[in-house]
Amino acid sequence: MPRPRSPGTTASALISVIAKGLAAAGIEQARAEAELIVRAACGLTAEDLILRPEAELTCAERERATTLASRRARREPVPYLLGRVEFYSLPFLVSSASIVPRPETEILAEAALGRAPRTRCRLAADVGTGSGVLACVLARHLDGLRVAATDISAHALILARQNARLHRAADRVLNVRCDLLSAVAGPLDFLVANLPYVRTGDFEGLQPEIRDFEPRRALDGGADGLDVIRRLSVQLSGHLAKGGFAALEVGAGQATEVANLLERGGLGSIEVVADYAGIDRVVIGWRRG
Repeated sequence: MPRPRSPGTTASALISVIAKGLAAAGIEQARAEAELIVRAACGLTAEDLILRPEAELTCAERERATTLASRRARREPVPYLLGRVEFYSLPFLVSSASIVPRPETEILAEAALGRAPRTRCRLAADVGTGSGVLACVLARHLDGLRVAATDISAHALILARQNARLHRAADRVLNVRCDLLSAVAGPLDFLVANLPYVRTGDFEGLQPEIRDFEPRRALDGGADGLDVIRRLSVQLSGHLAKGGFAALEVGAGQATEVANLLERGGLGSIEVVADYAGIDRVVIGWRRG
């Protein structure tokens, strides 16, 4: 006579148990995230869950899934649990050394890639590179381009270097530990920057996944959110080649002031690009040439 199954001994049963716990913790997409967690912990594909939902799991698999679920219930971001995320249709490694790459930043990548051919497209910079996703995307899509990827965090640069190797771009992405452009010699054909832009007063109101787990110095931009962007703006004209551009990601309601900062920094032909929600997300300025 077969032994009765205990709760969570099969993939489908464990998903149900984990989903219930995540829902109780306030996770909106509890079922979908439970499936991701079980798949990651047990080495299953989406097809496995469809074809073999009643497959028995080992004790080790159940323990791994339960541990990940407990971390998620404390609101740790899913990409940190899985150690990876998709950005611009490419896989990237992620960790708490940097913020989780967001869909909004794909707007920045797209804007830079669309305008880069107007320049010599030889040397660019990704300022505040974090996990290095922008630098890798630029290097993969623009033949012959070299990218200086700067960050003040040594741990973030280790992660960025791993991603450059993952995408076979390590020979064209140079990781530089410095503040903004302080150790980068120009002239740059263009640069991208996703710098801290959250207002300090808004920080405590962020989702716990962001507020409690992502590095604050990569998010908090000071009283008006523009402290770091303001410091970069005065460096742009001296680092960009004539005819080069700077593309900066900004927060909601900040585009006008950032455009003014770029103009005061010597750039012109200002462009503003909205994201898919209609929020002005990227500000671009060109050095006259």
